[in-house]
Amino acid sequence: MPITVPKSDKPGRLSKFSTALFERVVADIRDGAPTATAIEKQGIDHSTFYRHLQRQPDLVPVLQSAQLERDRVRNASRIEDAEQELKRRGIDGWTEPVFDAKGQLCGERRRYSDACLIFFLKAHKPEVYSDKPATVVATQVNITADREKDIMRDWRSRLGAVEPAPPAKEASP
Repeated sequence: MPITVPKSDKPGRLSKFSTALFERVVADIRDGAPTATAIEKQGIDHSTFYRHLQRQPDLVPVLQSAQLERDRVRNASRIEDAEQELKRRGIDGWTEPVFDAKGQLCGERRRYSDACLIFFLKAHKPEVYSDKPATVVATQVNITADREKDIMRDWRSRLGAVEPAPPAKEASP
């Protein structure tokens, strides 16, 4: 037989979660804070925050869009930094110390990264340096044997490898 517990006159504990708190968390995330840090900053436990999100599923897309916006901004600056580093290593280079046989510094030499230069060129001029083959449009062409000889003769003459002209047929009497 189950034990019944009488309800107390005291109401349950009030939750710290509110729409205003949620909006502050979202604003912190949009400003670049990690989600966990933004939740902790508002003085609420992670489990409480996510439990309320389960109860109010209409808030989830708002949180996700804030996280995506934050990540786009973070990644954009990281990509720009990486492009600058590619340029620096591939084009500008860097100096390395040169030591003599006794281990004493005797100068410096400039080093460059060919791989960084290749990636930089592929990113900024893909029409020339891309690994993808150029698109070939296939057409069907019918060339007769006589026409083929004329075309080849024309190309050889353009390239400077002139062939003697074929002997002219003599007219028969």
